[in-house]
Amino acid sequence: MIILDTNILRSFNLDSVSSDLLKTIRTSGVAGVAVPWVVMEELTSHRAVPYREKYERAEAALKRFEQATPWPVPALLPPLDMERFQKYWREQYLAIVDEIPTSEAALREATFRESNELPPCKVVINNEHKKPVRVKTGSRDAAIWLTAVEYAREHPDETVYFVSNNTKDFGDGTSYPPPMDKDLEGIRDRFVHLTSLGEVVPKFAVSTEADEEKVREILAAPETAALVAEEAKRALSVQVARLNAVPPGLFECTPASALDLSPEAQTELRSSPAVAEGWLRTPTARFDAVRDVEAYSIGDHVWCTAWARWLLGGPALLRAQDAGIAVGCAWETRVLVSPTNSEARPTLLRTERPQAITVAELSKLPASSVAPRTLYVLPRDHDAWKNLRTVLAGVSSSPVSSALEAWVALNLLDRTTHRGDEDEE
Repeated sequence: MIILDTNILRSFNLDSVSSDLLKTIRTSGVAGVAVPWVVMEELTSHRAVPYREKYERAEAALKRFEQATPWPVPALLPPLDMERFQKYWREQYLAIVDEIPTSEAALREATFRESNELPPCKVVINNEHKKPVRVKTGSRDAAIWLTAVEYAREHPDETVYFVSNNTKDFGDGTSYPPPMDKDLEGIRDRFVHLTSLGEVVPKFAVSTEADEEKVREILAAPETAALVAEEAKRALSVQVARLNAVPPGLFECTPASALDLSPEAQTELRSSPAVAEGWLRTPTARFDAVRDVEAYSIGDHVWCTAWARWLLGGPALLRAQDAGIAVGCAWETRVLVSPTNSEARPTLLRTERPQAITVAELSKLPASSVAPRTLYVLPRDHDAWKNLRTVLAGVSSSPVSSALEAWVALNLLDRTTHRGDEDEE
């Protein structure tokens, strides 16, 4: 098990090669990658505290603006939702690592060590007052350390790689002061203390030659395209946020109707692509190209990461039009595949925002995914929208998404009339 300290995860971006490597090691099964609960809370707080402070500054500025304006000013700030914000960042980190619970015993011992100034806890001198003040600190460091130690004791068949560059408090792994030295009695031979991610990777992943043809073969398989299509729907579908004028997944796209336009009109459309708020149903995905293939030998298998480009086609809700239109776009994803492990499913490590495509690329998509060209248009002031808001008010996002999708299927996807036929409703 690889157990990371807070400073390690903060040392790289979540959409970096480092995160890809950790995901690769974790997915391969050769070793787990995790953080103690305390680390997860620290990471989240490092995002949440600045966010709350920025919101409070914005709120204060808006209040001053309102006081200076002689007429009513509509509310510009949404309510502060810290729980949602924290949940979002926890999910981002949990896409890379698992979370190890920090036990009550570890928390109690950490508090005891801070109170008694025992390593890895310490005392710092605060000189901001008239007289220097001794401040005891380090209970979180102690809780992180003790969680890693507890895990090692509870899993005698595993080697624990504890990774932290906090050498001032944890040391560099060569020796430990008491009581930290006693913590490792009986497990010292399988508790490996490393100080950087660069020391971790060579122990599990060795760079090797990539079989690009095999990677292309895996990416071009129908089951891989189906997986990508489902992920596109999950990540970029129309959600209840649409009803609150907060589009969840705006992306540029090319309307399928471009196939019927003149070359001049196609050129004009390319310079000003349409913007979709999300897919109305699962799109069709077709593998287009691959680049930047890198291979690593991990355990008994070779694992490859690469950027893959996909052409997506299907019905999407166009921004500010309330129209379900068949569209196409290109989607780049960082993927993980194993050319030597037939049981390993491709994994999407991260994704880019979809982009509009050329008419030539649009024509590569199956006809069924870009037809009919134009779907039914529902006016924004239609009673159905108002009723939907009432029915779905207060319902959680998951049921709302399903309900909205079902409603869209009834009111948009089954209609093939054009804008001029709206009076039939």
